[in-house]
Amino acid sequence: MRICKLTVENVKSFLNKAELILDSNISIIIGPNGGGKSNLLDILVIVIRKFLYGSQYQQESNTSQQFEYRFNEKLKEMILEPHSLGTNRPQFIEIEIECTQEDIQKMEEMKRNAKRLEEIPGYKYKEAGLSTLTEKWDLNLIQPGEKFKFELRDDTFIPTSENKEGAGFFHTYLSLYERYAQIQDEYHEKPLVTPFLFLSANRGLNFKTDIELHQYDEYELNKQVGSTTSRSNSQIINFAIGQIIQKYRRLLDTHIKPMEYLKKEEHIKELDAFLENMGYSWDISCISSNRNHYDLKLKKNGIEFPIGSASSGEIELLTYLFTIYFLNVSDAIIIIDEAELHLHPQWQKSLFDLFIKLSKDTGNQFIISTHSPSFITPHSIEYVSRVYNNKVQSQIVRLNKDDLPEAKQLLKMINSQNNEVIFFADEVTLVEGQSDRIFFKALFNHFNVANENSGLTSNSKIIEFIDVGGKSSFEHYSKLLQLLCIKSNIIADLDYALNIGSSDIKKLLTPDYKKLRESLCQIGSMDGIQLIKMLDDAIDTTNLEDLQNFRDYLNIRHQKIRKDLNSDEEKVIDDFINELKESNCFILRKGSLEDYLPTGFKCKDTNKIISLINEEHFTSSLPAEGLKELEEILKTIIGI
Repeated sequence: MRICKLTVENVKSFLNKAELILDSNISIIIGPNGGGKSNLLDILVIVIRKFLYGSQYQQESNTSQQFEYRFNEKLKEMILEPHSLGTNRPQFIEIEIECTQEDIQKMEEMKRNAKRLEEIPGYKYKEAGLSTLTEKWDLNLIQPGEKFKFELRDDTFIPTSENKEGAGFFHTYLSLYERYAQIQDEYHEKPLVTPFLFLSANRGLNFKTDIELHQYDEYELNKQVGSTTSRSNSQIINFAIGQIIQKYRRLLDTHIKPMEYLKKEEHIKELDAFLENMGYSWDISCISSNRNHYDLKLKKNGIEFPIGSASSGEIELLTYLFTIYFLNVSDAIIIIDEAELHLHPQWQKSLFDLFIKLSKDTGNQFIISTHSPSFITPHSIEYVSRVYNNKVQSQIVRLNKDDLPEAKQLLKMINSQNNEVIFFADEVTLVEGQSDRIFFKALFNHFNVANENSGLTSNSKIIEFIDVGGKSSFEHYSKLLQLLCIKSNIIADLDYALNIGSSDIKKLLTPDYKKLRESLCQIGSMDGIQLIKMLDDAIDTTNLEDLQNFRDYLNIRHQKIRKDLNSDEEKVIDDFINELKESNCFILRKGSLEDYLPTGFKCKDTNKIISLINEEHFTSSLPAEGLKELEEILKTIIGI
């Protein structure tokens, strides 16, 4: 099964209709804290667990050796409450799912084997209902790739697709899948496969490697795992370790070397290969045969170590690996909240590479929420959805591949140090270079802190400053931020405004020969190299046309305002600068950052800028007239 789309209205923090599109094997959900990411994942988990799979668990009857199947009563506690402003409005949830080729094959297998599987243990699984329900299926009514929609209204889950009968068969298949797989696994026909996995942010809190099987309550633990939300402590790792130890114990009765047999299973081989690359290995040993007490032993670089001495990052990584591989999660939906928790950036990257591999090799669909830039790459960015809060309600925006900046610019933005800022801030202010970013961030912090001198109050929004590497990149960054619905501002030198202005503005410019000379003399300057080539060609051919065109290009790139402006011309510039403010573009009227710095610092030397802002009360050394202008700009950005 594949989840294609989730539509919600008036559910949790989502008041108005919002759509989460999931059209890839890996979907990434980002956004600021409090935006609604965890709420969105909870909605999806509840719909899948409570309504699609209708989670039922087997428990041995008190009066016979038959297994009974009971609904998880804990699911009743998983409430899809309305938005606080929508208590009198109807709620709406619609999920669109796809039936894959693998699903068709499993349905055919289930229909073919159901009666035989029920008969293997006699009366034990008489109540499983496999043969009774599957014999009604007409699989000609379902095609691979067919999509079904189900709607939840007033706690009633109904198919809304035109092919309602096919949708009903498929829904029954999903609800029977786990019990069918459990019986297959018990009689060694096929390893148990888990079709759905939710790894909450608290997934590794209860990591424990030793289990006494006589105290291991699989039924109760399974119920807890099946009702986990983003706000509850997860028992998933203990459930996974319990499953593998139970399997090991069963193999002891039929195999002399159960670990050898266990490690021949394909999914365990993959686990061992990944662990080996990172210097880890595992084994199972018996602590006490009388108490059925077993322990999963961990080794790092060949040396045994207890889980209690593992770092939080190691626990997190092992939780992922043991859960996914011990539960044999294949052709499944895997939902992960805050995937990057406790992991070093390099391990985050390794983990993401593993997710990509698993999505291809085992057909898993990953839905990941994260605050980490490690999960956003030039290839994955088109599958990014941003969840954010707007006027006390959560909204979702999905990036569209066709709207993104061109590949070269996109690669530059994603691979730069600005990555995290772009995707995870509430608001972004764009500046031209590194020195601008350092200075304006320091000045912003000064004005944003509540104190008696400034008379300002602090702001809870996360406003970040990033340098775009030159004014020509403002447009590309602004476009990406607009697609993400992240408010952006620009603080730019005066020449930026003059360059984007009308012909009336451009008349006020003259070539800036100082900047032109500096540009041509820079080591590795492409303009300098091109100028030499143009001169050689002009001398050889006596054709000056290309050289004249190149001169015009250089003059346009390096311009400054004329010094002989009259009052009317000054007003034209002031009016244009004020006009740009309306679109959150703030122009430094005096020229560039250097013109606002004190004597001895009038340059964009990064070390000097750092030295300046580290001075106590550094703002007192800034020229008063310029400081007033900068204060007005930053107050506007802060919103005070």
